Amino acid sequence: MKKLKQLILTIGCLLILGGCVTAQQKNNNEIGTQPESEDPHMVDVKKLYQLGREYHQKNEYAEAINAYEKVIELTPDHYEAYNNLGVIYSTLGKGELGIKSINQAVRLAPLISYLHNNLGYALLKQGRSSEAAGAFERALQLDSENLHARNNLESAYKQMGCSHGQPCGQWQEPR
Repeated sequence: MKKLKQLILTIGCLLILGGCVTAQQKNNNEIGTQPESEDPHMVDVKKLYQLGREYHQKNEYAEAINAYEKVIELTPDHYEAYNNLGVIYSTLGKGELGIKSINQAVRLAPLISYLHNNLGYALLKQGRSSEAAGAFERALQLDSENLHARNNLESAYKQMGCSHGQPCGQWQEPR
């Protein structure tokens, strides 16, 4: 049983890393092939956002936070910058700031499954299991194939004292 859990965890980590690489390549391609008529302001925002991602990947969090905050200053509806800022804050143990930032991303793009998953994960790290379960449930409503949300939901239910594989029915909407 222990080896099975380790295998599942390893596969989950590989899926996360693979998704990050794909997103990174996509973003690099978008920046490298900009039409000449593109708004110079948006070119700056894309470059700043990409810079933030690069710092984030190198765990240079202060620089990444700086870049993402500048992106938000220039484009207040940039949900990806809010999301990434929230992930960094959660990583640094600044849970409430992380939740606040990811909540803003969710407000700006409420139909994106992984944003709800990230919100749930930040809530789970703060011990707010039932709210986390609500965020994971919402992520799965939006994308039933979201394996991260499915695994995280199971963790939230476990923290809530539910039986393996049995939904609790005690979750609540995140605040």
